[in-house]
Amino acid sequence: MTVTVLQAGSWGTTLATILARDGGKDVVLWTRDAAQAKEIAQRRENRKYLTGIRVPDRVEVTADLERALASDDLIVTVPSQGVRGLRDRVAALLRPRHRILSATKGLADDGRRMSQLWAEALAPERVAVLSGPNISREIAAGLPAPTVIASVDPATARHFQSLVGTPMFRVYTNADVVGVELCGALKNIIALGAGAIDGMGYGENAKAGFVTRGLAEIARYGFAEGANPLTVAGLAGFGDLIATCTSKFSRNRTVGEMLAKGVSVAEIPGRLGGQVAEGMSTAEATYRVSVKRGVVMPITEQTHLVLSEGKPIREAMRDLMDREQGDEISGPLAEISRLLGSFAATQREEAATAPKRP
Repeated sequence: MTVTVLQAGSWGTTLATILARDGGKDVVLWTRDAAQAKEIAQRRENRKYLTGIRVPDRVEVTADLERALASDDLIVTVPSQGVRGLRDRVAALLRPRHRILSATKGLADDGRRMSQLWAEALAPERVAVLSGPNISREIAAGLPAPTVIASVDPATARHFQSLVGTPMFRVYTNADVVGVELCGALKNIIALGAGAIDGMGYGENAKAGFVTRGLAEIARYGFAEGANPLTVAGLAGFGDLIATCTSKFSRNRTVGEMLAKGVSVAEIPGRLGGQVAEGMSTAEATYRVSVKRGVVMPITEQTHLVLSEGKPIREAMRDLMDREQGDEISGPLAEISRLLGSFAATQREEAATAPKRP
């Protein structure tokens, strides 16, 4: 079975590597840059985005898009701001046999999710999304990690579950495409603030509180968009949020730390060496949609003010602390609490009525 990964950034190279090395698949890894394709193919290493990790011989590296689309299964890892352009480029070449697994954690500039963009070029039931606590450097090194794949079609989710899973990369399925995608995108906004807290030396109490309230904000937005509240409490929500807000390899956390230490927004792209911190563009898209729809998102609002209007980051943190104090468990969190309570009660009833083992 051959699978294609579009394109050869750190996450794309990671997935191509583990699918070939650990999953026994033949993989086509596509890049826009012919020179990069030649270098990776010759050196068997992506020195720009994933140094020190060998790209297996079973990975064919190419800049030929038609060759890449010869595979039925396409995994897309292009940054969110490039997805629409890629979709438009490949739309005429897509066939009903194709399936797309979107592994991009971000939103378009109009707030649309990646699966919504792909569903304009391919039947929605042929599209799935992947998200979870997936730090690429750790996964490429062979360390264990879980992830979640969601699709409106359970068969498509199960297909990619079987395709992508390896002995060290455990895949769960979820029917909540909206929740899985939004959690994966919005956690990057919270990671910017978590990094800023690290950079300012505000301590672990502040960071724990910020991340927890960030989870409430993700739940609030997701609930407004029709997400299942329980998704926020799972791997795609809480799990991914913790990994991204704490890992030394998290670009979004690192960007927040840079901002706290005086690096300007304009300097950030150069400091990232060509990589992308999705939280920066996602914060802007999310802020615009939240204002339009009346969703209260104080962390996202302050992030927008820092990134787009030059508000000092310490002032933004102070304004968050000065907000009116209220109930902790309210809105979507209250719904999560209710659902978890109902689930626990059901489990107790089933345990009480289950046949006793001899």
